[in-house]
Amino acid sequence: MAPKNILFLMTDEHRWDYLGYMGHPAMQGLTPNLDRLAQAGTVFSHCYSPNPLCMPARNAIHTGLYTFQSGQMNNIGDWPLELPTFTQALQRLGYHTALTGKIHTHEGVGFDLDLAEPRWREEIRALGFDDVLQVAGKTMAFFVDDDYTHYLQAHGLLYRYREDIVERVEARGRGESGWWPSILPEEHYIDHFIGQKALEWFRAYDGERPWFHMVSFCCPHPSYDAPASALARVDLNHVPLPANNPQAERYREMVANYIAQIHVVDQNVGRLLDLLEERGWLDDTLIIFTADHGEMLGDSGKGGKCYYEDASVRVPLLARYPGWTGPQRLDRSIVSCHDVAATMIEFAAGEDRAGEYLPGCSSRSLVPLLLGKVDRVREAAYSENGGQFAAPWRMMDDGEWKYVWLNESARELLFHKAQDPLCLHDVAAAHPDIVGRLRRAMLREHLDHPAPKSGRAAYSPHVEHRIGRERLKKYNKAL
Repeated sequence: MAPKNILFLMTDEHRWDYLGYMGHPAMQGLTPNLDRLAQAGTVFSHCYSPNPLCMPARNAIHTGLYTFQSGQMNNIGDWPLELPTFTQALQRLGYHTALTGKIHTHEGVGFDLDLAEPRWREEIRALGFDDVLQVAGKTMAFFVDDDYTHYLQAHGLLYRYREDIVERVEARGRGESGWWPSILPEEHYIDHFIGQKALEWFRAYDGERPWFHMVSFCCPHPSYDAPASALARVDLNHVPLPANNPQAERYREMVANYIAQIHVVDQNVGRLLDLLEERGWLDDTLIIFTADHGEMLGDSGKGGKCYYEDASVRVPLLARYPGWTGPQRLDRSIVSCHDVAATMIEFAAGEDRAGEYLPGCSSRSLVPLLLGKVDRVREAAYSENGGQFAAPWRMMDDGEWKYVWLNESARELLFHKAQDPLCLHDVAAAHPDIVGRLRRAMLREHLDHPAPKSGRAAYSPHVEHRIGRERLKKYNKAL
């Protein structure tokens, strides 16, 4: 097969179920473009993040390594940039590669980092991208400069945007909601910016090589600041409230914002699909959509990520390529979002060569699943948490049972997912055989996938995520 184009779509902090095509009642009509992809592709309903935190998950996706292999266990330090990536492999296989949006290779917090400077841009290019337009993220825009913050500054909006981030943090500190609509004019909203810049790249590209383009959106990550027009599409009376939470009503506006932000992503996906169709590329393009990790949204009183519950560790994944996927197919087999690395290499090379390009690779190609040649590539999904924002754990999940090993106490937990989807009732004592089976499966993952290098990620001393007026004054002086 001659190399074809690849569009890699990513969202940030997007849990697996908040999509129209997954049947979520609050999302109906709000993700028509992602639903359109699903209608002509394969939906993986049981996809897990190898580490439900931004930098570790994204590093795993690009290197095809578990985070215990790379050492990138937390949002501390920068990626170990010497590790091979699937984008470097695609370049060697003849692709012109591009990044528009978030990749999150640099910690940035506590440092005066400008990702638009040539030295940092060249580090991203060295990871396998011919063209780079980088956005650090939503709250990260308070700490880090990038192509988006320069854009906001050129439009006289940067200081006000950063001040709004502080005001939201202060409101939550007072026990108030920090979930009001974006203060930016809608056309300047972060994911509209990413979508527009990706469109400009596609309109301009006239190279002879097949292209790979990673378009990585920043929603629905906090701040919960959807544009007012997107929020108006969400029926507050039908917003799902968190389960097992006595203060569930407090989350109504937050969840509405989360939904509205996903709608913004979908709008921009639609613009991209229309342009691919206009240029005659749509049916020659493998499209993969996934996220780095999920979001608890208040379930069991928890917010954010870094937890072993499905809301945090389970993510969307779909693939569309005419001739492979056909009409919508729901695949319930267990996969990992870092399996996209091996999948893209096999697509580009015409055979499974991930181990050749990514030494130590623990990513598994989904091509046999997409072609209907096998019914599974994994018996269970492995995930872990490094302990930066929540107590560390390791997990194996086979879709029916979730086994968790708590690092600090060496305690083993087991949950029956059909009967206990929120993981409230540990039944490990009643099922020692299942605990033993999944414990052995976890050990096999570690034994079969040693680190491909000595040492570990370039950790820096921990720098607190401090958003406040003191730093904001510094920005005001700089303008």
